[in-house]
Order: sequence, then structure tokens, then C-alpha cells
Amino acid sequence: MRIVIIGNGVAGMEAALTVRQREPEVELTVISEESEHFFSRTALMYVLVGQLSHEQTEPHERDLYARLGLRRIRARAVGVDAEPRQVRLAGGLEPVPFDRLLIACGSRPRRGPWEGSDLTGIGHFVTHQDLSWLEAELYGEQRMEPAPEPEAHLPFSTADSPYQPREAASRSRGQVARQPVVVGGGLIGIEVIETMVARGLSPRFLIREEWFWPMAINRPESEWIAERMSHHGVKVDLEHNVERFVGDEAGRVCEVRTDRGSHPCDVCVIAIGVEPNTGWLEGSPVELDERGGIVVDRGLQTSLEGVFAAGDCASVEWFNGARRPEQLWYTGRDQGRLAGRALLGDTVSYARGTLYNSAKLMDIEYTTAGLVDFGLSEEAWHWFWAEEGKVRSTVRLTVEGDGRVVGFNLLGRRWDHEILVRWIEERRPVGWVLPRLQQAGFDTEFVPPLRLPAELCRDPSKGRLSPAGQGAA
Repeated sequence: MRIVIIGNGVAGMEAALTVRQREPEVELTVISEESEHFFSRTALMYVLVGQLSHEQTEPHERDLYARLGLRRIRARAVGVDAEPRQVRLAGGLEPVPFDRLLIACGSRPRRGPWEGSDLTGIGHFVTHQDLSWLEAELYGEQRMEPAPEPEAHLPFSTADSPYQPREAASRSRGQVARQPVVVGGGLIGIEVIETMVARGLSPRFLIREEWFWPMAINRPESEWIAERMSHHGVKVDLEHNVERFVGDEAGRVCEVRTDRGSHPCDVCVIAIGVEPNTGWLEGSPVELDERGGIVVDRGLQTSLEGVFAAGDCASVEWFNGARRPEQLWYTGRDQGRLAGRALLGDTVSYARGTLYNSAKLMDIEYTTAGLVDFGLSEEAWHWFWAEEGKVRSTVRLTVEGDGRVVGFNLLGRRWDHEILVRWIEERRPVGWVLPRLQQAGFDTEFVPPLRLPAELCRDPSKGRLSPAGQGAA
């Protein structure tokens, strides 16, 4: 049997490992365009600031393909044919036949919709190629082990590929960037802000919403993070809508204009989200949804028998019946493992468990679990408390009308999400959770434990907020 996997991200590699562990002799081919090796995408920022090399971001040894007998093809897939069953490749390469296929081609950065978004000096921070570009803009050269040379990449790419090398404005200008701008208030945006601060710059952060990352945190939480950004020299501009970018005579970005004014800019990272990297599938016998996600059933099978999808590109059914991609590392991992079993003929069923995530927003720890700001009934409410003292933190619990805790948003301390998820699944009431919250603490030994006020634990209604989290009810 010939099994082909498109994509060597976490979903594709977990599927490949699952297949190989059970079937040592099956013919297994992995097609990847972006990089030679599977790497942790969330670690790109640490390469940019010089804390890690490229190899240190790779979870597996570089001889993994050879040891496991995986055939690797460095190429861009440009289509899937139902008859004959094959994957078409760019650059005039021979099509790859398959009996069963997994599409795990991930996400691509969402392009800027504004005039001038294609000027030199404007880019994203999602891919290996984005890393090379931004490092050239900020430092003028790659200081760690370099990524594959662009010349080795071009023959198997296409003009619309998110993995195309990007020209750096700093090279033609003769100096590195000094007036950086980041557009978009999400996780990628704040990561880029941190790398620019580490470079000793004072970036401008243009956010169109009323506060930073409203899909995940409320106004008080966001104001604290904005305060920390300002402390580090970041210019945080809320409710600023970009109108256009202006270039110089050489086609390099030199200014960004918004509905609130204009700002000088010699490098700009557009961080307005990602979308499934599935444009190459248009016209193929694989159904896409309105977001570009590959429609799959509970078994992760597409509309074409024997063809599966997993990871950022797969449009799966959510807990509330909605269908959309899940663009998280751990959901890609889980889907990849399940897809590996499906490729071998197992009957599988994917159902995402309780949501969770963690990050570090500047120097503020962030942990979330469960349903916090969506998927709630009209009777749901928030419990909120802000800690001041040796440790600064905030605790926000989402409580359903029957009193059970269904979500946690926690900033400033480290937390064990496994315990939080267990409490949600055990349907624990807020009056039970509050006095036990420190049991989920994951702080280091010299950090004093969290001590919630006893009166708030006895009477949780005293910490009640409105469901929107805007203030005391």
C-alpha cells in the first residue's frame, strides 16, 4: 500500500510516526515544501532573538527519515487527482501516486488587504522564510544556523506559495530597520513585538479593536498587558484602522497611514491571522468550506474516499455544531495521530475535548481552559479577582447558571491546565473550585502561593462580573 502525506508539520509527522510504528514495511512518502525537517513553529521567535538555532527547534533527530524509511520529497503540491489517484507537483516534477492520502498542509498568513501591502519591507511571521526575511530586516544577517538557501527552494515552488523567499528592504537601503510597525492584535503580533523589543527597538503596535486580543481576554486583562508593552517602549495604538502603506522611489515601505494619522515605517509585519493553505486544492475533487478549510467527517475523511485531512487545514465539527479549522498545536497533534490510524484502515472518530491553551504575553503568563467568552448560555457570568503584591495576577472564572465552572482565564501565574480541565469535566461548582484553586498552581518554589480572600471563597457572588467582563454587575 502506498501512503502519501502532504505536510511535515505536527499533524503530518504525528501521522507518519503512527503509520510507521504499526506498519514497518508500508511505502510511506512525505511531501513538504517549507523545510527539510519538522520543527516547532512556536519556537521561531527564539531563533530570531538568538536564543535557539534552527536545529534546536526540531523535536526529532535529522536522520529520522532515513531511520524510519520515510521517502521525502521537497516540493509544492499543486493538485490532487481522483483518477488516477495522484498528487501533482510544481516544477515539472513527476506526480506521486497514492492509495491513501493525508493532506496536512497547515496554514498560511492572511495577506494585508490594504493598498501597498506588497511593498518591500512588509511581510509576516509564520514560516521559515518569514524568519529569514525578518532576521535580515532587524539584524542584516542570519546569526544562527541558516535555513535552506532560497536558490534551492525556487525550482519546486510557485509564485503564490507562502514559502517564497521575501526581499528585505534593509539590504537595498543599506541599514537595518529602526521604525518597525506591527499590524494586528493577536498572539503572533505580540510575539513579533517581543522580538523587536529584544532588538532594542520601540515598535508601533496598530490594533483596530478597542483592546488587545478581545477574542481571548477582556478589557481589564488587556489593559494590564498593554501597560507592560508600554513599559518596554512599545507604542500601542488601539482603534487604529490601517488605510494604506506608502513606498519610496525604490518600492520600499516608508509610511503607514491610518484613520487616526500617519507614521513612519521601514519594516512592517502584518499579523492579522492565518488561513488554511489550501488555495492549491481549488478545482480538485476535495470539498472546501467558506474559510478554505478541507471539509472532513468525524473520521477525518474528505469528500474523496481514502483521502484524509488533519491539522490547521481541516474543517472539523466543533462542540457547538459549527464547522471550522482548529489552528492549535495540540489539536494538530491529536488529529495527526488519529489520521495515522485512519490511513491504516482503523475506524476513528475525532471529537475535540475541553479547550485549553497557554502563552506568555510579554512578561505575563497566560493560561486558559474551557469556555470563557463564547459558547455560553445567557445565565453564565464571570468571577474576577486581581492580585496585587509580591505577585501580580488576575483570576477570571466563567460560571454557568447552575453554578458549575466552565472556563478559566488566568494571567500572571503559571497553572497546570490538566487540573483545570479535569475540574471542568467533573462539573465542579465555583464554591468548590475557589478554595482549591492553588492546587492547580504551577509556580516555582520561591513564588508565594495564591491566597484568595476568604470572603470571596465563601460567597462567590461578591466577585461577580457581567458575562462580557466589563465591570462589576
